[in-house]
Amino acid sequence: MDKFDSSIRYAVVLCGGSGRDMEPLSVGLPKSLITLLGVDVITRILQGLKTAGIEGVIVVVQGSEQLRRRVLQVGEEFGLEVEVVEQGSLREVWGALIAAKNSLVNHVGEGSFLLSYGDIVSTPRFYSKLVEDSSAAGYPVASVVLQKDVTTYGVVKLGSNGVIERIVEKPVSLDPDMGGYVLAGAFVLPTSIFEFGGEEDGFIGALNRFAGTYTLGISVWEGVWVDLGYPWDVLTASSKLLGELKQSSISLHTRVSPTAIIEPPVVIEEGAVVDHHAVIRGPAYIGRNAYVGTGALVHSFSSIEEGVSIGAYTEVSGSVLGPGTWVGRGCFIGNSVVGMRVVFEPHVTTLSVLRGSEMPARLEPTISNGRPIHKMGSVIGNGARIGANCVLYPSSRVETNATISPNTVLRSRV
Repeated sequence: MDKFDSSIRYAVVLCGGSGRDMEPLSVGLPKSLITLLGVDVITRILQGLKTAGIEGVIVVVQGSEQLRRRVLQVGEEFGLEVEVVEQGSLREVWGALIAAKNSLVNHVGEGSFLLSYGDIVSTPRFYSKLVEDSSAAGYPVASVVLQKDVTTYGVVKLGSNGVIERIVEKPVSLDPDMGGYVLAGAFVLPTSIFEFGGEEDGFIGALNRFAGTYTLGISVWEGVWVDLGYPWDVLTASSKLLGELKQSSISLHTRVSPTAIIEPPVVIEEGAVVDHHAVIRGPAYIGRNAYVGTGALVHSFSSIEEGVSIGAYTEVSGSVLGPGTWVGRGCFIGNSVVGMRVVFEPHVTTLSVLRGSEMPARLEPTISNGRPIHKMGSVIGNGARIGANCVLYPSSRVETNATISPNTVLRSRV
């Protein structure tokens, strides 16, 4: 790398991979298309890249025509030059990057580019800051965030000069000398990164060899950031995005009963109906054409996506209900991640308070009466149907298109 080019006009977004850790939510739906507050993940990423001044994007996908169509559609809406590349049999992050190599080099030559993972949830400023920090420093940088639990991330070891000395992927425990900065899934890199291999030890190995030869700095991000690695990360992402709401936004094209109680901040989108005596406690999101039934209660940090129907006297707490889901009357849905077009028959209950030995990775506690409590309801795949009067124990998992008979007590998964 003779000279670093700080003018970044092209980006690569990696949306391949199996998404196995996100199952059942990722069965039949790439995790880049998971919707949060009415916007899917890939749209948030492309919007952020556009805001950062990116003009062209190469998106690497793996066998998803649905994602391919969505990427092209969003690119056209944002005025981005978008090319979709198939990852094919190439594996992991390095393989996805190799799939984009020829197109990337054709566009930027020996210049630099922005690389983003396709499962990052943040705000548009995330990418702008990365580009600005790289330009100010005059060398490649990696975006990093501070995390308490680092065991599922790539952890950054900084040298005395404040640049990256090495990266340790998914350490068993945190080395006190390393600190808690982890890779945030976005980088400004030169195309010479391809010279540093990666076939055997992947992208992290290539970054370590690059950092051992040239300077690789950091861009510290302190805003909203979630890596969708596990289903419950959807809850964390929704909670953080809702936490950014400062005021309510209620479409003029909604029907909100005069007896309903709306505690701001809330977003209620076009076509939504909030029926008699329903209560919505902000921050909360009610999507397009959603229905909140008579006497229903939507607690804070719940995201009710497009076309969801919530029956009379149902309670939803700290959950994400995917598009087209139908919830019958008298249900309790707590701290759960629900896919698309799920059906809850009447009087279904999801339990959520975990015991100490049941803690999933990354799950953040809630504070109740001054003490931390870990809550994890159910993870329910797309198209599932939960029979009337069912009780689902904490951390229950229901696979895509599964059917649970009425009156079932589910203690694990179906």
